[in-house]
Amino acid sequence: MSTSLQLDPLLIGGFKPRAQMEEEFDLGSFCSDFPNLQLQLTNLTKSISDDALQLAVGKVMTDLVFLLDSLSIVAGDASEPEPFNEVLSILNTVKSEAYLLVAFIENQVMELAGLEETLSDTLDRTSYAIKHEVRRIFECELAEVRLNQADHEADGLLFHSQGVLTNCFQQCMIDLARVFDESLTGAHLFPDWKTRRECSLRLCRDLSELIGFVHAGEKGSLSDLPERLTSFREVSMHLMYKDWRQYEILADQIIKSIGNGERPLKLLHRLGCYLETLLGLVKARSILAESASEPFCLNEEVGVC
Repeated sequence: MSTSLQLDPLLIGGFKPRAQMEEEFDLGSFCSDFPNLQLQLTNLTKSISDDALQLAVGKVMTDLVFLLDSLSIVAGDASEPEPFNEVLSILNTVKSEAYLLVAFIENQVMELAGLEETLSDTLDRTSYAIKHEVRRIFECELAEVRLNQADHEADGLLFHSQGVLTNCFQQCMIDLARVFDESLTGAHLFPDWKTRRECSLRLCRDLSELIGFVHAGEKGSLSDLPERLTSFREVSMHLMYKDWRQYEILADQIIKSIGNGERPLKLLHRLGCYLETLLGLVKARSILAESASEPFCLNEEVGVC
């Protein structure tokens, strides 16, 4: 793993002395897409007086940054996306490195003597969250995706996987950092946090409005619904990690039926249920999770994504 810190488990006690650690562990020089994050992590780890704990926490944080940097390559520039096979290869590397991080947390960090309860609980949650999300992504979402399978659905799954894993690793980083500085929030640590939160809030609002139009169409006029369905597809749908195809199928069937003078009540009911389920999933995104520092509020002011 190409981080500036590597622990050698063969060393006595599993950790290197402070002097050697300070030579090798230089977060400020680590090449990252999150320079401000690196500075804050340096300050956090230097505030830890215990040598072994400082080294262990530093490695966990650095590994999380490495994983986020790798995923940022996957996100890339929407106008010039990475080749499909390269994205899949990067995601597989992320999987391997994430499992190595989990093993390090469970087999070394959690075994440190005198580990404070709050930190221990946070590390335990971090390990569980990473295992849960990585398994869900690679054993379910991407289980059938193969090399050279570049198509609309596969591309959507890769984009979805990048988003879910980024959310997971960022939330783990926030939780761990707040053990040492409760004033830190996602907006302090990640430059794109506010933008991503605003986009998720906007998607929630657009979904809520569309659900209202669908329910209104079940009871009354359908004249405005085709335009609303088309507008959501063209404007809001890019804010979702996946589910493009399912929405397109239902929307196209409904628009066609209305165009033929029909009232597709069963299709409208299916679309309403689908949108409500999707709204629940978006609200559950970690970036919208309720916390003392950043509570979720659907009426929160948002900018342009």
